[in-house]
Amino acid sequence: MATYGTYNTPGGFKLTIYGIAIAMLFFALFYFTRNAYREDYIARPGAKERAAERLKARNEIREKTTVALNSGGVIDTNKGLMRIPIARAMEMTVKGYENPAGLRSNLVERAQKAAAPAPQPSFE
Repeated sequence: MATYGTYNTPGGFKLTIYGIAIAMLFFALFYFTRNAYREDYIARPGAKERAAERLKARNEIREKTTVALNSGGVIDTNKGLMRIPIARAMEMTVKGYENPAGLRSNLVERAQKAAAPAPQPSFE
């Protein structure tokens, strides 16, 4: 019978050392790649100024929408559309759901009125 060479498998200690060495190599590769990217990265000119402008615009829009939600106003005088504060609208919705059929017909009527084209001015 033929005998083949014996295979020496590394022990637990050697496997642990190999595993730690491989893990350290992966971390080193990650670290050097990250640093190389950071050193070569050039931000676009004016990026900070543009970010500040966008933040200012976002804050202005937020202020305008907050005011619009919390106050009433006129949307379209020709159609008679008005804006009411959001708190009042929520109260009206809760009260309207006491009679769902009436609320639905009222909402449909309002939607049709809002979607109707504006009356044409007469030039007589």
